[in-house]
Amino acid sequence: MTRTARLVIPGQAMHVLARGHHQQTLFFNENDYRQYLNWIREAAKEFACAIHAFGLMPNHVHLLLTPQHDYSLAKLMQSLGRRYSQYFNQIHASSGTIWEGRFCSSLIDPDYVLRVQRYIELNPVRAGLEARPEDCGNTSYQSHIGGKGESWLIDHPSFWRLGNTPFERQLAWANFVKEGSPHHEDKAITEHLIRSKPWISRNFGINNPKIDLANCQIKPRGRPKKL
Repeated sequence: MTRTARLVIPGQAMHVLARGHHQQTLFFNENDYRQYLNWIREAAKEFACAIHAFGLMPNHVHLLLTPQHDYSLAKLMQSLGRRYSQYFNQIHASSGTIWEGRFCSSLIDPDYVLRVQRYIELNPVRAGLEARPEDCGNTSYQSHIGGKGESWLIDHPSFWRLGNTPFERQLAWANFVKEGSPHHEDKAITEHLIRSKPWISRNFGINNPKIDLANCQIKPRGRPKKL
């Protein structure tokens, strides 16, 4: 079966998911998390991707980023996957692939970017690993509320519009995350991501000729019901 071409529009945000093979653990300790983050920083610079947010879970990775070229996303993920696999197998006396096939990606409407960023930074709370987002040491949440974070992250323009000063933006973000996200929103983000479908409004799709709106629809799984 021919692979569906990945939709990438340079300058538009993407939500990316990479999972461990058969849900295997990818990160066993802080050194593992730190090594992966260091390589994200290096690959982002090398392949021209602005990283807006991240969430490193024990067996999968979420990224929110904006590629500057058609090839930027693929090159970044290939580099990360290869380098971390080599590191993981050497450090943890393992062998073979550690990743579950092709990574998932979803083009994100600019008006939805902050909702996806919240989804990513609340992932450990949603999974029951932490009680509060500020307790999540391996997400970008601390960077967005003025805590100890990653200086190489580049805030999306939507984040800059939260306030005129860093303090205003940080406070607005903390309040937005504290509100939590409705179940239907989490479900929509998840379904579009795992099927690599764009999460966009109709107006955004109409104004972007690269987007086939008919291919953006989430269809029920399984065989259609008989009439």
